[in-house]
Amino acid sequence: MLRERIAVHSDDVSMQRSSSYIVIMPLAVLSFESFSPASSPLGSAEGFTVFTFDHYQGNNTDCTGRVAVGGSAQFNNLGIGSGLSNSAGSRDDLIVGDDLVWNNGQNFNGNTQVGDETQFNSVGTPNGTVDSVVSIDFDAAEIELIALSDELSDVPMNGTVTTQWGQIYLAGTDADSNVFQLDTTDFIACYGFHVEAPAGSTVLVNISGSTVMMNWFQPFLTGIAVDHLFFNFPDCVALQMNGIGWKGSILAPNATMQFNNGQIDGALIVSDLQGNGESHHMPFDGDLPVEGEEEFVVGSFD
Repeated sequence: MLRERIAVHSDDVSMQRSSSYIVIMPLAVLSFESFSPASSPLGSAEGFTVFTFDHYQGNNTDCTGRVAVGGSAQFNNLGIGSGLSNSAGSRDDLIVGDDLVWNNGQNFNGNTQVGDETQFNSVGTPNGTVDSVVSIDFDAAEIELIALSDELSDVPMNGTVTTQWGQIYLAGTDADSNVFQLDTTDFIACYGFHVEAPAGSTVLVNISGSTVMMNWFQPFLTGIAVDHLFFNFPDCVALQMNGIGWKGSILAPNATMQFNNGQIDGALIVSDLQGNGESHHMPFDGDLPVEGEEEFVVGSFD
């Protein structure tokens, strides 16, 4: 069950002190929804194609969107932002909280911001500058996104899951939100993954387990759009993808990820990332079923 958040607003507080006690009573519930869409559910990670709290080591690959790295980054033959418009220096497309070592590559359409030491070798920044203004609080972002992942994991399933002959089938019929629950064991002998839901709806897939291995398959979508598909790995500390053409955004805030010989169409949020997998700019645009807020007016008794 989702935890209820209670917000008490100081502007609405009226208390009278008696000789022995103060009583705070909820006089009226102003607003509450069990599930309400969040305008920016990903917080600081919104708009980034790759977002890591710690390190990112990328080799012989590219990310067509924006990249944010909380710790250090090591890039070899890597391109960033080729799928974005030319910002003419108005957008930070690469943000690194610590050191950046980059050999051969290009930040095509935006600025590069590095919190500590920078080492470039044959790196181009034709439409932006290199500076040290890191605008993201990665520690705060990690706390918020872990909390989001935990909250999403509690959303009850309303779709159906079928497994047969190495294929996983997810089917939802809700016009707004379809939620599924899977376990890491479902992927041990998985050779195909199918998701069907109404066009315009959001699909949330919660995948439990500490170690997840996904190799040599890709999701097939019916009805649902890539930018409305969201995969949540709340317990995962080790995520491996090899030879995979993934569709949909991934939130695995506790995970070290090894990603090789494949591509992700969607946002990727992890703790650490290593490998040569490609990340394609397809930002999440659905409505995650996150919790609403209950507000209380505070009153008093003598």
